[in-house]
Amino acid sequence: MESTKSPTGSAELYILRNHAEAGVGAVPQVLWPSGQEVTIAYYLSGDEPQMIVYSGKVVRCLDTPPAGGCRTNVVVAVNEVANACDVKGMHQTIFYGNHAKQLRAFCQLLGIPAVI
Repeated sequence: MESTKSPTGSAELYILRNHAEAGVGAVPQVLWPSGQEVTIAYYLSGDEPQMIVYSGKVVRCLDTPPAGGCRTNVVVAVNEVANACDVKGMHQTIFYGNHAKQLRAFCQLLGIPAVI
């Protein structure tokens, strides 16, 4: 296990692994700490671009394997939806802190609708 610095300066653990689908290369499996506030963003480009924005807290990380797919699998309690199945997007960007309000304001400045 290696570590990297979080925004607060404390080290976050990660495991350097191969790419899950291909079995080659190197990708980090970040071990997100439980209780960490996060912002989730997903940009939809096109004729009418949108930004999907959520906020929440990390519940836990899933081990990969046995969980399939991406190496970093994190369970987040999302504030804006009652059912996890209602979260939109795939391969969202997740970052530390509840910055959903600021991200929505930034989108408004750019004329990009921020949706839930």
